[in-house]
Order: sequence, then structure tokens, then C-alpha cells
Amino acid sequence: MADTENILSPEELDALAAGIKDGSIESNTGLNTHARAMKHDLINEESSKGMNTSAINPINDRFLVLFRQRLSKILKTSSRGAAEQVKIQTYGDYLKKLKTPVAINIIRARPLHGEALVVIDPSLISQCFDSFFGGGKASNEREGADKAFTRTEISINNILMNIVFGALQEAWAPIQPLNCSGVAFISDPRKAATMKDHELALVSRFHLELTEGGGAIEIIYPYYALKSIRSSFLRPPLDVGKDDLASQWSKNLEAAVMDAELELTVSLAQINTTLKEFESLREDDIVYFSKPTLAKVDVENTTAFEGNIGTQGSNMAVQVVSSFAYSK
Repeated sequence: MADTENILSPEELDALAAGIKDGSIESNTGLNTHARAMKHDLINEESSKGMNTSAINPINDRFLVLFRQRLSKILKTSSRGAAEQVKIQTYGDYLKKLKTPVAINIIRARPLHGEALVVIDPSLISQCFDSFFGGGKASNEREGADKAFTRTEISINNILMNIVFGALQEAWAPIQPLNCSGVAFISDPRKAATMKDHELALVSRFHLELTEGGGAIEIIYPYYALKSIRSSFLRPPLDVGKDDLASQWSKNLEAAVMDAELELTVSLAQINTTLKEFESLREDDIVYFSKPTLAKVDVENTTAFEGNIGTQGSNMAVQVVSSFAYSK
């Protein structure tokens, strides 16, 4: 039996009737029968339309380590670098901040859909030019100049892109194997019409420092392309067990540690004396000592090698004869 008792009090009913009468409360609006509810599972992580972009950061860290190692090997000079946190912005807003000329490489990274960009700072190309050929002519000429890239600079860009492809494929391998290939090289951002201005893009930025300066490399992925493989970020592939992940982590750690700089000290001889004799030394005094057969090489104040002192070209050098390091 229906309950006929009024829920509202007589005063509330009078106020409601007065509101309908004077028009302050709308009436006869009907029911919203056309609305449809969308089913959404709050527990299932895969039902989300978004993607946890922080999963890209470990990939970027691996990419930076691998890129620096290969770049240092080619340039025969040390390099430093840092990876920024990934950002999501519209493609049009990203292109607006680019200045002409800039080295824009349009690439494909299958199985990702669409085309991605690798944008290389002209100053980084100039620094690589100086490392290859010496001098600061290239970087000085480009300052404030709105000129196109020379054939040599484009060749250096291609060398850098080969390093990018190798490092990118190896960095992504534990999550999603990629096959990278180049599509085109342009220097005008207005011609980089790989996406619509309103579409979202994921921007990864890497700062690199060489001996005399540096620049930045940016990798721009279409956001929709990464969403298509978001399941790869939620869980490791089925054929990768805990042991494989631990092994991969160890390899990444070893790669990072191997890039650390160490100080080597070569000692020709060691002389024992007293404070009195030391203070009595004057200019042109001669100190006699017995020269050992081999010089000692200390690594971070720990004796690691013995060797012969000599020259290699115009540089002083030491030839390793024996090692005190523990073998694996």
C-alpha cells in the first residue's frame, strides 16, 4: 500500500506553490528520458581513458644513459645530461615555441600509430660540429642567424638520429619493442603537419652538455599512439618473468655506473724523509731516490695497476703491465 503521508511540511508546500506561481521555480520541465549512463568499472585500471604518463619516465632515463654513452664514444669526449618529466600539451602550442631554423626529424616508431618528432637544438649540432672539426666557427656563425642548415650540419643531424634510433629501441625494448625509421627532415615548424593543432602530444625533453656547451633533444609522441599500447605500461609482457626484469634492471644499473667519472693518479716513486730534511730543501737541491721498475696507478686513491710510463703521440701515457683489481 502506498504511503500517502506528505514528506514536505505545510509551510514547505505553500512556499513551493508560491514559487511555481510567480515563476521563480520552473515547472513542466518533464523527465530527462533521453540520458544514457556509461558503464565504468572503477576497479578495472584498463577501463580508464587516460594513461599514467609517469611510466614513460623510466624509459626516458634509459634512453638518456644509452644516448650519452654512444654519443661520447663517437665524439671521444664526455657528456652530461638530464631528462625532464614528460609533459602533455596540444601540438599547436608546442610548435608555437619552436624557432626557425630547428632540426625537426619526422619519424615512425612502429607499432605506435602515426608519426613522431625528434627535435634537435641547433646549438647541439654546432657543438658536435666543433667536436668533429675543432674550433667554434659553426656556433659563432649561427648566433642570431636565421639561416638554413648546411650539408655538413644535416650530416651531423643524421649521425645523431642514428644514435637516437638505437638508444630509443633499446630503451623501449622491456616495455614495447619499437622499429624506428626516418620519414623526413625539415627546419620550418610550420611544415611539421603530422598532427592537428588541437590534438594532444606527449613531450620528452633531454638536456645534454658537452665539453664547450650543449643543447636539447625533444621527442614528441602523439598521445593517441601511446594510449593504444597502454596495457604494456600496466603490466610486463607475459613472457618476461621476475628474473628477466631483475636482470634488465641490473644491466641498466651497470650501464649507468659505467658512465661515472674516475680520477687516476700515476706515481713514479715514493720517497721517505724527515720533516727536518724536508724543511732544509732549497732551490736547485737534488733529491736522490731509486726509481722502481714500474709506476703505480691509483684509481680514486686505491692502487689498481702497475705500468710503464711513456708517450702516445703528444700525450703522456702509461702502459698497464699488471692489475691489482679483483677479477669477477
